[in-house]
Amino acid sequence: MRHALGEKITTKHFDSYVPRDPFDNVRYRNKMLRLASTDVTAQRVMFKLCSEDPLFYINTFNYSFSPKDSIYGTPLTPFTLYDFQCETILDLLDCVDRGIDGALPKSRGVGASYLGINVIEWCWHFRPLLAFLMVSRMEKLVDDSANSDALFYKIDFMHRYQPRWLLPTGRERGLNDPGRKLLSLRNADNQSVISGEATTENIGVGGRRTMIFFDEFALLKQGPQALSGSRDVTNCRIFNSTPRGQNHFYEVCTKVAPKVMRLHWSRHDIFAQGLYTREEDGTITLLDDFRGMVRFRAKGEKEIQELMFPDDYPFQPTTRFKLRSPWFDYECTRCANEKEISQELEIDFLGSEYQFFDAETILILKKKYCIEPELVGDLEFDPVTFQPRRFVEHEKGKLKLWITPGMNGRFPTDRRFVLGADVSAGTGASHSCACVVDRDTGEKVAVWKDPNTLPDPFANESMAIAKYFNMAHMVWDRSGPTGEVFTKAIVRGCYGDIYYRRNEKKIGREITDEPGVFLNTNAKSVILHEYREAITTHRYINRSETGLDECLQFIKQPDGSVEHSAAANATDPDGARTAHGDEVIADALACLGMTDRQQNKKQQESVEPPVGSLAHRMKRRAAEERAAKSDDLGKHW
Repeated sequence: MRHALGEKITTKHFDSYVPRDPFDNVRYRNKMLRLASTDVTAQRVMFKLCSEDPLFYINTFNYSFSPKDSIYGTPLTPFTLYDFQCETILDLLDCVDRGIDGALPKSRGVGASYLGINVIEWCWHFRPLLAFLMVSRMEKLVDDSANSDALFYKIDFMHRYQPRWLLPTGRERGLNDPGRKLLSLRNADNQSVISGEATTENIGVGGRRTMIFFDEFALLKQGPQALSGSRDVTNCRIFNSTPRGQNHFYEVCTKVAPKVMRLHWSRHDIFAQGLYTREEDGTITLLDDFRGMVRFRAKGEKEIQELMFPDDYPFQPTTRFKLRSPWFDYECTRCANEKEISQELEIDFLGSEYQFFDAETILILKKKYCIEPELVGDLEFDPVTFQPRRFVEHEKGKLKLWITPGMNGRFPTDRRFVLGADVSAGTGASHSCACVVDRDTGEKVAVWKDPNTLPDPFANESMAIAKYFNMAHMVWDRSGPTGEVFTKAIVRGCYGDIYYRRNEKKIGREITDEPGVFLNTNAKSVILHEYREAITTHRYINRSETGLDECLQFIKQPDGSVEHSAAANATDPDGARTAHGDEVIADALACLGMTDRQQNKKQQESVEPPVGSLAHRMKRRAAEERAAKSDDLGKHW
């Protein structure tokens, strides 16, 4: 962003003219208005200065409607920018000038919506022939004269308290400006236009815009469609929101927007007063030199105390929220749960959802069990029979082992394994993944992952790995076209030890003749519940740090189902463009197979043939033959 005379605008312009203190700022505003009240030359100078320096303009002539935070007991509040807000204004203008997308992930109460609106209004006010579009999830949040939260209401309110000589022709008459219509505002002097829309998949269709401003983008139900539909309408889209999990707004912040302006509460001059951390051993670290009276309320209590900070302040433990302040501590007591704190205050995309796996439990399991794999490499195998030939060790291999083969390159024959497989399309969007677990100990011993292997060759790879692990019992997700391709390849390969779907509607859950697991919403929730219980009770010991980390990406929906929250969002270091929790699903399927095999074994052991039956006589004869053989060969046999 540059000054009209060529000098780059920075926050020093604001520092040069306008006092920061709210009361001093009001006196300064009144002084400027008195100087220009009858002096036409002063009006022209100030108008030119406003057109050249947005920070001077906003801090001298713009107001906000703020019933919550007001001075002099009135909601008419001078919009006086803090340092981080000045920087954000200039960053937003840079996005407009360069034609790039920007994202504003924010804590609640930092003024992000007003910053975006002020940038749009300044450009509309002082730059010719520009076209802006403001978008929210409902039309009444875009333009409604009776709704102070509406975007156009904020602009109308701003103009209502500006001097007439500063406003464009028509606007100086107040709200009867002929250029002001529902969802539209035109500047009669320079022909710049601000329009508004509620969210649809056809945002701005048929037109072109200088910039589109999406307010509370995470809440837009048609956010993904709006994201793709707006791409050809403008080069500059500004997405403003608090997090709502790893949804389309998370995708914007991590993948789409080249400029991300994170507006965390700790950057706010007032909210961050008394910033501190407290270590697990109780050590307090003060991060500024603030001293003064603060409000404090103990969690679960109604009484609000006035305490001197830091002398009398009861510092709160720093658990998952690393930075704290008296303001933050007080606001936490006003939140219903940690999810709300993560969502409204911490800009925590993961914590702003109801996590299915407990984060603290996952952290404990990682510390207790996760280790680096003993071997990393690839398994060479016969392309026709899928018999493994040898394990080739190299650092970029797809197969990681937490078990070491013997001198013959194989594992002890008395160890039995289960292989769980999650199948992807193999186009790079997500991993195909196979996890191997020891059936008796519950210890995960191997994982194979790759985003670019098609379902058919992945089936061949899985059969080879299963044979490598002593003909492991195979369980896989056969949902959708990729699952069907994988299933046909397994059947064609004549691999014998596979999981057959159970009929959940029949008593005893009879085994069907359909191989694999159909992971619909209900089935996925069931196996994830069972897997969560298994890792919590240490029946399934997961050595893979990435596998446990992926657990934290699963959330519980209001209907009780379990879904992955970053199906198309996370950047993965292994080469997949997105992450879908593939290792978790493979682990859960391996856990299912492990449980299924243990149940079958118990059932077989518990069923004795009737005395005198052919089966009973054959079993007794086999036992006698084993005993006779043992006598002939010695006790060690």
